[in-house]
Amino acid sequence: MSENPRERCFTWEDPREVARAVFSSENQAWLHALLERKFPAAPVAELIGMYPESIEDGSIGFAMHANEWMANPAGVIHGGMTSTLLDTALTLCVIARLPTGKMCTTTNLNVQFVRPLFPSGEKIVARGSVVHIGATTATSEGRVYDSRNRLIAHGTATLAIIDSASILRSIEA
Repeated sequence: MSENPRERCFTWEDPREVARAVFSSENQAWLHALLERKFPAAPVAELIGMYPESIEDGSIGFAMHANEWMANPAGVIHGGMTSTLLDTALTLCVIARLPTGKMCTTTNLNVQFVRPLFPSGEKIVARGSVVHIGATTATSEGRVYDSRNRLIAHGTATLAIIDSASILRSIEA
């Protein structure tokens, strides 16, 4: 990382290699390896500095820091940053409950913002939990909190459940 606080430089693993590793592991196994920093993070996680904090039955916590480079023209953290963190928690809590060979992808994300988040560098945490898992779709809900445990946003997701093999074929094409 650069010493200049207004400059960002990062590296990431090839997303195809990460996907191959994910799809060759049980969902719980790679999620716990990610939590223990023994599994490569996705490029988007490296970009915004997201990391897992907790994995429990049907619930997951993901965190990041509200940094200056995330600010919009109004001087607050862009809602897309908070939404990305929340979407990650809402998706991974479902993946944690899916059998090996199944993944999911967001088809609908609803986010309600309740207060601005300022670029203070503080840690914010999104916690997602499973509401329902069916044969082809799942739903989850979650909340984003600041370092003082104040609600920043809450939301829901609908996710399509898909075969991991079909994703792997698509990224290999």
